[in-house]
Parts: sequence; C-alpha cells; structure tokens
Amino acid sequence: MIRSLLFLLFFFFTIGASYANYYDTLPAGVRNFTFRLIHTGSITGSYGNSGNFKGYNINTTINADSIKGVSNAVDTYLNSLSATDYANFSFGTFEGSATSKVTAEAFGFGYGITNQITVYGFIPFYSAQVDLKIARTKKGRNNVGTAIQLENLPDVDVRLIQSLFVNYYHYQPLGKWKANDFGDAEIGFMTQLKKWKNAGALINVGFVAPTGRQDNPDILQDISFGDGQWDAFYEWGGGINLNSAWSLNNWTRLTYQFPYETMVRTLSSNTFLISANKTMARIKLGNKAQTNVEGNFQISDLWSTSLLYTLEYVEPSQYRSVDQLSDRILAEDSEKISHIARLSLGYSTLKLYQQKKFFMPINLTMSFQTIFAGKNIPKYERADFDVKLFF
Repeated sequence: MIRSLLFLLFFFFTIGASYANYYDTLPAGVRNFTFRLIHTGSITGSYGNSGNFKGYNINTTINADSIKGVSNAVDTYLNSLSATDYANFSFGTFEGSATSKVTAEAFGFGYGITNQITVYGFIPFYSAQVDLKIARTKKGRNNVGTAIQLENLPDVDVRLIQSLFVNYYHYQPLGKWKANDFGDAEIGFMTQLKKWKNAGALINVGFVAPTGRQDNPDILQDISFGDGQWDAFYEWGGGINLNSAWSLNNWTRLTYQFPYETMVRTLSSNTFLISANKTMARIKLGNKAQTNVEGNFQISDLWSTSLLYTLEYVEPSQYRSVDQLSDRILAEDSEKISHIARLSLGYSTLKLYQQKKFFMPINLTMSFQTIFAGKNIPKYERADFDVKLFF
C-alpha cells in the first residue's frame, strides 16, 4: 500500500560527515559548517519483495463488505440481499495512484577536539508533498443481480469513497498532503586510528535522536521524517591514495535501532491494509548494515570527481501488540535491500587558501544519486548541492 511504502522515504536522506579522504578529521580547534540541499524527482513506485518495480497504485473492487457501515441506507439495502446477491454485489473498480516529491535542507557542524578526534552533528529539514488521486474506472451495478432493487441506494462515487475513509475508517481526507518539519538528528565522534603517507583508517561512533516528524496512523498518504526511536551506530573504514590523482575509500556502518512504542492501525488482511481499529504496539525496527566503495579522481587543484556505490541491508522489523495477526501483517515485507549509485563533482578553494589567494577553505559539491535496484524500497533519483566552510 502507498502509506506503508512512503513511510520508508525518510530512510534515504541521511547526510554523511566526511571532509576529504574518508579517514581525514578536522585539525584541533578548526570548525566546519555544512549546508546541503537535497531534491528528489517524482517518486511514483518502489522495488517490491521480489525486486520488481511497481507503482504506488491502488486497484480495488468495491464489494458489499467494503461499504457496509457507510450509511444507514447502505446497511438497510445490504441486509435485504440474499447470500448469493450479497456475495456477487459490486459497485465497480476504483483506482488510486500517488506521486511524491521531497526536498531537504541539512545543517551540520563539526569541531576538531584534537588532530585525530572530530565531533559533529547535523539535522535535516524536510519539505514533502504527496498527491493521491482516486478515480472510478469501472461500474459494477450490472453484475449485481436481478433481485436487487437500486432505487433508494446512493451511487458510489469518489465522494462516497472519501466518506468511507473519513467517517467509517476515521482517516483524514485523502488527496494532496504536504508538510515541513525536521528529521532525525545525528551526532557522532570520528577518531582517526592511523594515518600513513598515502593511506589512513578511521572509526565513527554515535547515535541518531528521534527529533523527526513521525508517521501519523490517521493520515493514509503522509510521509514520516523520522522513525520514532533512538539509533546507535558504529562505523569503520579507510582509504588509500593510489597516486596524485586517484584514491579509493571504503567504509561500513552497523546501526542498532532501539525498540519503541507507538499507536498503529491493526490489520486483519494483507490484501486490504486499511482499518478503523488502533492499538499500542512495541516496534523493533530492523537493524541496518551499510557498506560503501568510493573512487575519487583529482582533476586539478580545484576540481575533483567521485563515484560512490552503496549497498544497504535492513533486517525485518518486529511488532508486538495484543493483535498477533496484525503484528505479522505489519512486519511483512519489512526486510529491505538497496543498491545506490552516486556521481559527484567537487570544487575546493583549499589550495587557493594555502596560497593566500582566497580568504577561507570552502568545498562545493554537486551530485546525482539513484537507487537502481532493491527490495521493498522506494525508487528515486536525487540531486544534492553541498557547501562546506572551514574556519
């Protein structure tokens, strides 16, 4: 369903804290300020459990069970049907489609405690919009049966579907949704373990605080900007300069997501992920493992380019509530895999600053990123622009 898939979008907008080679840290007493602007194209679908792409579409037939309880007139009519007519009843097919766009601004700060230890933190601010459209694509009254009298039964159109979700299932109105809010904040400590002439190694430990906007169980088409719980991570890696122009970096991060409690909709079917019932659930989101391989080419003293490949795996989530069937349904398809490619072009004034030709070291980076394969993960393209100031 659209809602459960879009819930994962926040997952793709974390921001790294590297400054040059992966293993580099800030000199003692030096500060860094980073601003990053992120923009995605329209997000129209995701890679499913089998790895095949599928759009954010709803295609469902409105049968008797679907509209029972919408109004007294509907209930009176349905209760008058024979068992055969009730089973054959159809008001046709309704189709829904959703697209979304997300932009984010991230603000980060770093400080060199010593030449080998840097503390940093950042927080993103999101602007997101989702457009959910519903249309009736096929009428079904001709299939109802000759014994059914239709004179006093209201027609089912988009307005009645809206009423079904709002008045019966108690969701907020369907359609366009947008929000502006903060995401989860990250704080970390980077320690340079060793730096040789042409290589180095580093570890990075820290946590992610639940400062972001959480999923609202009463909004079907919303996007969460945070997942509601604390994370702790451990990252290690290194890099090597192959010559004056080429270098390679590799790093891996493991993230533990702590359990938390929140309100969820209880589900009774994995084919109809809509429910009017809610309960408190204890959720343990799956732990993450991410590995990155990056190749860098120094075009000149001022310009550089890089190509990054990221593989990320997220374990299945666990739900614990009074409804065990719903727990199993909510946990389905929560295992995730993503393959990401990123191409960057950078400009640095560091050499000019060292030659006293520029007043401050500044790094500017433009990049393009795409998820080109995966499992249970939204497919998207994203463009970034970074500004890093050192003072």
